[in-house]
Amino acid sequence: MSFEVVFEKRFSNANVHRDVDVEQRRQCFLLTSLAAVFVLGLLFYGWQQYRWIDLGYKIEAAQQKKARLVEDQKRLELSRASLAREERIDSIARNQLGMVVAAPGQIVTAKSWPSPPSADIAAAPLSAAKR
Repeated sequence: MSFEVVFEKRFSNANVHRDVDVEQRRQCFLLTSLAAVFVLGLLFYGWQQYRWIDLGYKIEAAQQKKARLVEDQKRLELSRASLAREERIDSIARNQLGMVVAAPGQIVTAKSWPSPPSADIAAAPLSAAKR
């Protein structure tokens, strides 16, 4: 019969010093850097796609607004043309306002008045005012 004897000996690892593996540290740094660049590339691509879609919606909204404004402009031009018809204005003047056609002696043309003297003084150079 065989017996196995195990002696337990406790070791203190407080004094154990592990050397830095430079090659492993370099590989870890390289892998982390490549992963960061890849993630940043994915984030940039996602942001770019989001902006592309968002700008597409904004362009579509602007085109719809432009179409509405063009329709409004056409409608307002037609309204303006119908309101500015001479027959309409003449009818409103005669029927609603009670106006009549002017007699030949009723139309008076105003003469152009000479400019006031203060404007002549203001237009003159300073040297002429001192003399």
